[in-house]
Amino acid sequence: MAATTSRRYGWSGFACTKDYLQSLAQTPKLLSRAGYVRDPETQMADKAAAGTELSKCLNWFHVMMLGTGMIVGAGVFVSTGVAAQEQAGPAIVISFIVAGISALLSALCYSEFATQYPLAGGAYNYISLTMGELAAWLIVTTLVLQYILANAAVARAFSAYFAAMIGKEPGFFTFPYQDMTVDFMAAAVIIACCLLLCFSTAGGSWFNIVVTGSQLLVIAIILIAGFIKADRANLSPFLPFGVQGIFNGASFVFFSFIGFDCVSTLAEEVKNPAVDMPVGIVGCITFVGIIYTLMSLCLVMMVPYHSLDPAASFATAFTQVGLPWGRYLVALGAVLGIVTGVLVGVMGVARIVTSMGRTHLFFPLFGKVNERFGTPIWATLFVTVATLPLCILTDLPALIDMVSAGTLMVFGVVALALIWKRIVRPKHSFADNAKPYAMMALLTGCCIAFACIYGLYNGLPYIIGMAVTAGLVVICCIAIHVMCPQYDRPSYRAPFFPYLPAASLLLNSFLMASLPARSYWQLALFFAIMIVFYVFYSIHAAHSFEKNGLTGQKAVDLETQGPVVDARGPSLLDLAEQSPADVAMYSLGPLGGASEGLRLGRTSAGVTRLPPPTL
Repeated sequence: MAATTSRRYGWSGFACTKDYLQSLAQTPKLLSRAGYVRDPETQMADKAAAGTELSKCLNWFHVMMLGTGMIVGAGVFVSTGVAAQEQAGPAIVISFIVAGISALLSALCYSEFATQYPLAGGAYNYISLTMGELAAWLIVTTLVLQYILANAAVARAFSAYFAAMIGKEPGFFTFPYQDMTVDFMAAAVIIACCLLLCFSTAGGSWFNIVVTGSQLLVIAIILIAGFIKADRANLSPFLPFGVQGIFNGASFVFFSFIGFDCVSTLAEEVKNPAVDMPVGIVGCITFVGIIYTLMSLCLVMMVPYHSLDPAASFATAFTQVGLPWGRYLVALGAVLGIVTGVLVGVMGVARIVTSMGRTHLFFPLFGKVNERFGTPIWATLFVTVATLPLCILTDLPALIDMVSAGTLMVFGVVALALIWKRIVRPKHSFADNAKPYAMMALLTGCCIAFACIYGLYNGLPYIIGMAVTAGLVVICCIAIHVMCPQYDRPSYRAPFFPYLPAASLLLNSFLMASLPARSYWQLALFFAIMIVFYVFYSIHAAHSFEKNGLTGQKAVDLETQGPVVDARGPSLLDLAEQSPADVAMYSLGPLGGASEGLRLGRTSAGVTRLPPPTL
């Protein structure tokens, strides 16, 4: 039983040190797990084996508001002015539209996965169910690092904006210590969000709705006051940096949309994933895109783009047009955005860590859900403890580009995983899938080539190169459409396949080309460290769990034989949607010729071996 398994393995995933050392001796053999593609039924069984499930308490409105609260943070009050003054001018309005379209393409890819696989973990599950375990591990650890660094950086901005809101200097609540700036107020924000999320997911969601609603009210007042002082003459010249300035600006402001992927990790906690997830994810991107477009238009109409202050664009713009009280509204909006951003960030990464713990690629302690509150308390505490030192002591400027590179890479890989899911046949040989593999490799290569040529942009030869690679991308899409049948057609599907995920992959590759080379060296170093952890811990803990745990036996059978469903009952995916009473009525038939069956029972907190039922 799950409870017994938990006691046996403890927090480390191993019964004892000898168990780990014996597994370590088999490392060369276990490296074959890197390409192991998990099955949806196996993923559901692992969720059940972990014990208590996450509480289903969210609907589409909660998802949409959580996404809005995560995305609309303090950054937009600064990044808009920087991009307008240095990169796009008044055309920053078009830059936000381009960035919003790019984010929407990624959101549609995420929506199909979140609807079909309503599991905590987001992109980690999507890639482990398509591209394999190692790819999923690298993606999930990138996401965890991204959110921990982002939460720390966002929390550190709280004290400065709060000081501005009450009329103090930005550093009023911090103090220097050697070469660092200590910020205990940032730590207080992180701890408060952690405590709220430990005791209630629904409570955290409603708190977010209240705070996000207040922030939207503040933004509405800012827009009304700003447009009253607007002057259309400030929109001329509209393209001072040319057409390329629009795309440079889009690359810069795209990161203002980051956060929608966080809400995909909540799919397990929504009441009706088929409706709530696509409506919530796409709805928040569309809503935020409209807000950002209006805010950028308001700013460049209030003050000429060359007169903006990059450090505090909105606050100084109000002072320049004779509304000095506006800077306090801007500070209040930023403070509210920081609170919701940290709250949803902690919530999302805790779900990712929970999913890692369930599959034993990370310490299984973090895969447990508290029975009383229905929340992943241990995972939430892990995120908090990992974030606190960063938000108290460091400004993290050198790592922000790495976070951006990792985020765009995750978006691109999820888009490719969607194509993979539709046209690759799992459990079939490489020869059977050779055509889709070749098509996807060519598509990916063309997208990367397009981005690299843009990064080297310097005249007509590069324009021709971009046109050729973009044409090859279109040809690849047509070839996939015509030559590769779709084997996976869920009830909710991202539209315009394969053109939409291909466009998402192209745009994310394009945006990655704008980042400095330093970010990719940092990302490569991080990948190397994570591969070492995977080789010396993850494959051994997962193998030990599958060798001795009942859910693992299910995983091995699925890997060799495919899903086995008894004619007398539904599959594990169907069982996961049933009530505890209904679940107790069903069992799976014998696996692998064994004389016993597996029963999935939520009331027994896991998977137990029972004799097959008799009629």
